[in-house]
Amino acid sequence: MENQIKKKTTVYRFDVFKGSVDETGKVNKIKTVGSAYVREGLSTYTLHLKTLLKDTFYLLQNTKSPSPDFVILTREPAQNMNRKYFWNNVGEAHVLSDQNEGIMKLKWDVIAGELYMKVAPIRVTEIEPHEADTFDQVA
Repeated sequence: MENQIKKKTTVYRFDVFKGSVDETGKVNKIKTVGSAYVREGLSTYTLHLKTLLKDTFYLLQNTKSPSPDFVILTREPAQNMNRKYFWNNVGEAHVLSDQNEGIMKLKWDVIAGELYMKVAPIRVTEIEPHEADTFDQVA
C-alpha cells in the first residue's frame, strides 16, 4: 500500500483586482489587489488580499437563495466541540453578465471600494500530495 502513487492536486488561481466602471458600464481593471485559489474537486475558494496579509476569506457559492451568487466568509475555531469552525458572513459576490461576463463583483460589509475577481483562472498549478496539506494550512 505504501508504494501506491498519490495523484497530484490541481490548484486554480484567480485574479482579484480593483476596478472602475466606465460610462458604458464596462469594468476596467486598475490593479491587482489579491488572489483567490480553489483546489480541483472543491467548491470553496480561498481568498487573500494584499492589504490584509494575515486575513483569509472564503468564497462559497450561495445555495440558500438566488441572490447573492456567492457569500464571503471568515472562519474561527468553534467553541462547540461538535463543530470545527464557526463561519462569519462578511460579504457577498455577484457574477456579472453582458459586457462584464467572466467577472465577479466582490462586496465586503465593511470594506469600501470596487473589487472584482476574474472567473477564469489566471494560473493552474499541480502540487504534490504532501504540499496539499501545507497549502491548506496557509490557505
